[in-house]
Amino acid sequence: MHGLAKATVFALLLVACGGGSANIKSGPMPKGGSFEGVWFSPQYGRLDLRQTGQIVIGEYTKDERLGRIQGRVAGNVLRFQWTEKRELIQGMPRETQGRGYFVYLIDTDGDHKLQGEWGHDSEEKGGGPWNAVKSMKLHPRLSSEDHPEDNAVGQEGVEDESVTEALSDDKEPKTESKKAPKKEEEKQPKQGPKGFDNIDDLSDL
Repeated sequence: MHGLAKATVFALLLVACGGGSANIKSGPMPKGGSFEGVWFSPQYGRLDLRQTGQIVIGEYTKDERLGRIQGRVAGNVLRFQWTEKRELIQGMPRETQGRGYFVYLIDTDGDHKLQGEWGHDSEEKGGGPWNAVKSMKLHPRLSSEDHPEDNAVGQEGVEDESVTEALSDDKEPKTESKKAPKKEEEKQPKQGPKGFDNIDDLSDL
């Protein structure tokens, strides 16, 4: 099933997050803002998001990690569930999961940014910061979609100069438990898992 088509199914299943939810109040979405797009995070690399109504699905990549997120928007806040595969040893991938949130804002320089946190399992916070800056030039690409054009950039590179400058201003420390290794890693293929098959997991959102 096409990724955007699945978002319609998610809309029927997603409910408000409970348990370890962050105490975040949503506000109005900034004028011209949308979670859809390509974002670059100093913590977790490139993040491609697709938004259909209130539902957002996406994928992120950095070094040996490949992750997916899916969630619901309320105003300028996106609450989501994430799953991530890391293959530090070839042929032995490790999968983890959790929840998190992003708050959408536009700073005084006009940069579109996400400020958020992530947590393990049912927790929405406690794992560390997850911030990102939006590219105004690139378009999102999900592995479950067909891509007649190729606008991808390398997982370590950023072609949008405004994004590079905005990231250089981000002073948030990288989290220890989820960050990539310090040594240089070979870039991994961009092909990720197909679609989001386990929709039953969304019943807790």
